[in-house]
Amino acid sequence: MSRARTVVLTPGVAGANGIAEVTRLVVRALEAEDDGLPTTVLSIDRGPRGASPVASDRASAVAGGARFGPKLRFAAAALGAVTAGADDVVCLHVHLSPVARLVARGRARLTVFLHGVEAWRPLGRAERWALAGADVLMANSAHTVERFREANRALAARPIDVCHLGVDPIGVDPAVGADAAGGPEAAGPFALIVGRLAAAERYKGHDLLIDLWPEIARRVPSSRLVVAGDGDDRARLEARAAHLGDRVRFLGHVSPQTLASVYRDALFFVMPSRAEGFGLVFLEAMRAGKACIGALGAAAEIIEHGVTGLVVDPSDPGEVVEAVVRLFREGETREQMGKAGAARLAAHFTEAHFRRRFGAILARGAR
Repeated sequence: MSRARTVVLTPGVAGANGIAEVTRLVVRALEAEDDGLPTTVLSIDRGPRGASPVASDRASAVAGGARFGPKLRFAAAALGAVTAGADDVVCLHVHLSPVARLVARGRARLTVFLHGVEAWRPLGRAERWALAGADVLMANSAHTVERFREANRALAARPIDVCHLGVDPIGVDPAVGADAAGGPEAAGPFALIVGRLAAAERYKGHDLLIDLWPEIARRVPSSRLVVAGDGDDRARLEARAAHLGDRVRFLGHVSPQTLASVYRDALFFVMPSRAEGFGLVFLEAMRAGKACIGALGAAAEIIEHGVTGLVVDPSDPGEVVEAVVRLFREGETREQMGKAGAARLAAHFTEAHFRRRFGAILARGAR
């Protein structure tokens, strides 16, 4: 992939949320070739002060001055990009695509990356205009492509390339910097779910697991659920799980080192999300050698049912219970699936695989 002056538009560039992770993946992919060309990242939210925005020495993140609100700062930065010009514009959220098309001005190649639920709804007129003028459309899963086309029939004929995401195959060493004292493993074996506890993302399956846990605990008395992540919905979820006592434990936000240690110590990973665009957390669990339980949809493109984990229908509570109980009870099955998952990640879902997929798609869309 030959590189050019590139502008990346994203809602956020720092932090542990999915879009920030994807932003960093994309920036590193764009700068993989050692040509010294910089990438300018236009972000509405740069994240906490002092955060490393893009983990790149050559990329610069721009959000404008503190005098104005984030959207006005973003618009001002975008106008600056229009003035400066760019050869490539990469948009990482469909709602930013009208701004991205204005930045491209019909001169730069415009790529829009579709990620999940925001692309599964009927788009507004400005977004349809932007996507109709895009040179390249890509999506993080075949499931996202299918849902996008169902919701946006006028754009259904547009070619859309699937570009599965990837993770660093090594990751963070859980033994370095993690506070293991009093960790969740101290109270016994547990299943793990990782994700933002956001009211806007209740589809991830936290409520479902909490509601099913009394039946799971009846069948597997030692079973526990550990919830890693934080957000505006945490208090409600904790109240919903209060009657379960220490069978459900909320860790809140944890450091990368502590999260790595929690993945390591979990028996298996479970996230029966009804609306996941991809699911980087499944890859994180596979990297740790853990069997995964995911839902029909995008997770089925990652998890090989019966091989690296189990794919369930979250609308069938009994099916979810059976899957969780099975992985609590069958240690040999968990171990075999975990090993198969780690092998599948190494063969298909590393950051190097993502970089090659992403570069090949851009190369095919070159003018």
